[in-house]
Amino acid sequence: MKNRILIFFLFILFSTITYSQVFENPIAAKQSHPKLEINRIEITDSSTIISLKVTNKRNQGGWFCADESIHIKNSIGTEVYELVKSENIPTCPDQHEFAYTGEVLEFNLYFEKISDTIKFIDLIENCDNACFSFHRIILNNEHNEKIRAFENGFDLYQKNEFEKSTPYFEKVLDGNVIIQSQINGLAYYYLILIYKNIGDTEKVNIWYKKLLNSDIQDKETFIKELEGKIDIQ
Repeated sequence: MKNRILIFFLFILFSTITYSQVFENPIAAKQSHPKLEINRIEITDSSTIISLKVTNKRNQGGWFCADESIHIKNSIGTEVYELVKSENIPTCPDQHEFAYTGEVLEFNLYFEKISDTIKFIDLIENCDNACFSFHRIILNNEHNEKIRAFENGFDLYQKNEFEKSTPYFEKVLDGNVIIQSQINGLAYYYLILIYKNIGDTEKVNIWYKKLLNSDIQDKETFIKELEGKIDIQ
């Protein structure tokens, strides 16, 4: 009897657990409106929810609305997911009129649940006036963090703060390759050049051998770029 009661409660517990994936501040390869940002994307067992915010940059006036034609598309496929509903944003031609410069409008867009296999999506507003779009939004939190690490490392590299930049490039290469991207090869490239510039031959050899043994995209291109720039022992 006790076993039956336990099984019953376990059934109730697991039947109430819902599927959910959350991607915070996902990065897009290209977007139309720099003032418009994606805060998060949540994929539940029934829908895909995209939370955005738009900041009014105009000194006077300014408006925003969402067209009914907004949809999600698989960036490297043909699947399309239509808008189901929106929250806190007028549907065009109705508009949200901004009251002041710097005002932030946050809103949610609800779509059908996308396939679990999709790793890149486009968010497209198909309209006639001031339409917005995001292309190749990355649905992988770890890879998004690696992109941010690369950007930080490259910023320090450009300022000639070489030793400060190395931990960021190393973070890009930490663990397995999640998504093939140019940042992997570039991280190897800059690490090797940095250690050459600061005279650490041992580290140059270590990272060059790691590059040779890697399975990154366009590996031969980066190896060729390093030819004549470093001496391997």
